[in-house]
Amino acid sequence: MNELSEPITGRMLGGLPVVSPKEYRRPLNLLIYGEAGVGKTVLAASSDDVPELRKVLILDVEGGTMSIDHRYPDVSVIRLTDFLKSDDIYDELWRSQNHGYGCIVLDSLSEMQKLSMTSIMEGELYRNPEVDPDVPSMRNWGKNINQIRRLVRRFRDLPIPTIFTALVNEEKDERTGRLLRKPALSGRLASEVPGFFDIVGYLYIKESQGQQTRFLLTSGAEGVVAKDRSEQLPPILESPTMRTIFELVAKGNTS
Repeated sequence: MNELSEPITGRMLGGLPVVSPKEYRRPLNLLIYGEAGVGKTVLAASSDDVPELRKVLILDVEGGTMSIDHRYPDVSVIRLTDFLKSDDIYDELWRSQNHGYGCIVLDSLSEMQKLSMTSIMEGELYRNPEVDPDVPSMRNWGKNINQIRRLVRRFRDLPIPTIFTALVNEEKDERTGRLLRKPALSGRLASEVPGFFDIVGYLYIKESQGQQTRFLLTSGAEGVVAKDRSEQLPPILESPTMRTIFELVAKGNTS
């Protein structure tokens, strides 16, 4: 074996710092998905109850912030109707050291994918007026998938906590008849995107004796995509809030 002519010094390799897993702590990032109206936006906005996460900025793609108008009036909201504007928002958040936000919420990723496709098809229609904007080609779908991958990775890697929401999609296994619940994203994204996050939670409501209770499933159960890399959350979290989630994860980071 050839010896290195010079030893590696200063815990740098290839110009990058070499750190231990405990030193490599990126900010909290999670994906919350579930049916419409189950409370995803409210749960994400409850970050405003956590001092370390204030001020909360919600990128509202769904147009569904009415549920938090009175609960969390201090959060900031940007109504996002143009996919290309997401790049401008990211760039300003990345460049600015004084933007003042402690948490970014993108609500929702399912609608963001549709917004991306709308932008792509508008471009196609501009170049060729004969194109049917309601019938994307395989090339259009490939571009759409790449745009969403890039968006998720960029916002997730901001130096502040990020929360994404998504609708749920149920797929039936034709062989076993089992239903699989996963984020409502088209193409390969439904399987790929959960891998980008440290925590993926399935939010649902269970009714008992006339009472409705919300639960967040954070551990992969049969037929449901969910995970918790922090290993600090219970498999099923009853009446979840961001304060509870943040405190449990933070406790694990300090142990």
